[in-house]
Amino acid sequence: MKNKRGFTLIEMLTSVSIIIMVTAIFVANYKTSNKRSDLIMTAQKLVADIHAVQNKALGLVNYGDSFPSGGWGVNLDIQSNDGREKYILFADLNSPGYQETGQEEQAEFGYMRYDEGEGEIALGAKIVELPKGIIIDSLTTDIGDTYLANVTFLPPDPKTNIFDGTNSAKYLTVVLKDTTDSTIKTVRVNFLGLAEVID
Repeated sequence: MKNKRGFTLIEMLTSVSIIIMVTAIFVANYKTSNKRSDLIMTAQKLVADIHAVQNKALGLVNYGDSFPSGGWGVNLDIQSNDGREKYILFADLNSPGYQETGQEEQAEFGYMRYDEGEGEIALGAKIVELPKGIIIDSLTTDIGDTYLANVTFLPPDPKTNIFDGTNSAKYLTVVLKDTTDSTIKTVRVNFLGLAEVID
């Protein structure tokens, strides 16, 4: 008669250990891959939202009851002090031309910036919160690094304005970063209104 032999305790512990290690590696890779997907999707969503405000300007979409005289835009602000990583799709209510600021006049600056009252969700604006762990790491124009940038579109063309709070620029580079593993995705917008993920 043959001896029927089962697993020994050592064989059983070795098998369980191997299964636990393989599972841990799979879960770690899955989480890393999922975060990378979040970063890619965030970059693609930013590009889509830039195109969305461009289309709103082309389509003469109203903000509340009337069309915003400065068109539609996207506001990016690294130093936003409310603790949320976000950007805002806003209606630019200021008219093109010279804007009065106290005793002075500023040439065509008022309609390129995001001001109080231009981001009301109930009237058609949108606040886009970035996924947890993803930040706007840097904003760079052809003039240099900045903490603030607005990309606005003024019909009928629509004319593209890239504005850093002081100057108009020819292009804007937005670097999005995943803080867990420091991977980045870069979005670029140029003066023609072309927005794309470049890496």
